[in-house]
Amino acid sequence: MENNMKEIRLGQGLGKLIFGMTRDQAKAILGAPSEKEKYSLSDDGDDTEAWHYDDLGLSLSFDQENEWKLTSIAVSSEDYKLEGEVLIGREMEEILDSISKKDWGEPEEDEEVAEESPEHRLLHIDEATLSLWFENGVLTELQWGPFYENESVKWPS
Repeated sequence: MENNMKEIRLGQGLGKLIFGMTRDQAKAILGAPSEKEKYSLSDDGDDTEAWHYDDLGLSLSFDQENEWKLTSIAVSSEDYKLEGEVLIGREMEEILDSISKKDWGEPEEDEEVAEESPEHRLLHIDEATLSLWFENGVLTELQWGPFYENESVKWPS
């Protein structure tokens, strides 16, 4: 994968992958995924289709409620950088220190995840539409999506 495809851009995407693109556009960039899964987490029954690229440590999600546009990206490999920094594999305290120096907002912990599985922690930074998954105090996954304005998706232009 090209180096510019490894730079996380909050609110925008990852390299040439831009939030709001179609499944066909994503497939033209990355090829067919290793695995596809469809599920629904919403009360209204709208589906999400997740595409997993296991060899890249990358997952893409497309939501039915947004006309199957790319709505979130998750990475779990040390190949990816956010503002020039590799975050996957680093200690939680180190990550929180780094985040505190950014203008992203305050991380909030998902208490339900911590209660269900004490070795797992999930932090959300709503202003950055960023979620950080930790296992035993080490960052294992980053997930982000487009920015929102007044509860409406602000698709990158």
